Amino acid sequence: MRRLVVSTSVAFTDEDLEAAQRIALGRAVLARTADVLGRVGVVPVALKGVVLSSLAEDLSPPAPARPMADVDVLVAPGERARAERALDRAGFARVWRTRVATTLRDPELGMDLDLHERLVEPELFRLDVTGLLERALRDDARFGFPVRVLERHDLYAHLVAHFVRNRSNARDLRHVADLALVARALPMESAALAAHLDRTGLARAGRYALGIAAEAGDGFAAEVVARLPPDPRGEILVRGARRWLARFEGNDPRATPAVHALNATIPRGASSLVTHAALGVTSRARRMFQRRPVAP
Repeated sequence: MRRLVVSTSVAFTDEDLEAAQRIALGRAVLARTADVLGRVGVVPVALKGVVLSSLAEDLSPPAPARPMADVDVLVAPGERARAERALDRAGFARVWRTRVATTLRDPELGMDLDLHERLVEPELFRLDVTGLLERALRDDARFGFPVRVLERHDLYAHLVAHFVRNRSNARDLRHVADLALVARALPMESAALAAHLDRTGLARAGRYALGIAAEAGDGFAAEVVARLPPDPRGEILVRGARRWLARFEGNDPRATPAVHALNATIPRGASSLVTHAALGVTSRARRMFQRRPVAP
């Protein structure tokens, strides 16, 4: 099992210690998830916080502990139902289910697990799950149990997609810092990454997220933006999205149009916005019936 690195030469704040505790808890949830899913032949891909906290420890000196709210893993769409049943049998409590992911809570550890079959909503960007899974790398040594991680360009692309999908802006310093963290821990060529973002429908999203990161001092992000294909119309949309999301952000529903404006093309953005609105109505109705009380 990978151990959490704590330096005794640095004075830690209460926030640092709480973040370290959440990381340890998240890894315990991931270990239990990997064990349960392994018994039914599923090796999950670890996502977001649990991976980023591990990469932070790889740096010299280690980056500050990154807070974690929950644990995210990705499985193939055809494996999702089997994985859900296995987790149900293991005592995980089903909280809700959407077309993107199922949220379950580990009743013993008290942390949520998001079991994804997609990384974003249908029609948003071009993050093909089949390709992501094919490129994912087995990395049992990182955590000490069977798990996979996204290939480095896919990991960075997912952070860009997540930044936009979450309606983040320049005030979201944690997610801005995540981009620089991955670039330091997993060096990449800026031209190759820019081409990958373009292929995955994230060129405009990249201009938005990496433009913000560049202004925060991330030199690599600035290099990637400079390598993206010329897109005058996209630059106008990015400027509009920045103004809009500076005003409406996070869970504010008024922020949603800006997310879809940053899709690969305007027609694709219009289509994904309509799909998002329709699925949102259906999802809210379903959650009213699916949501179950879970012990704190």
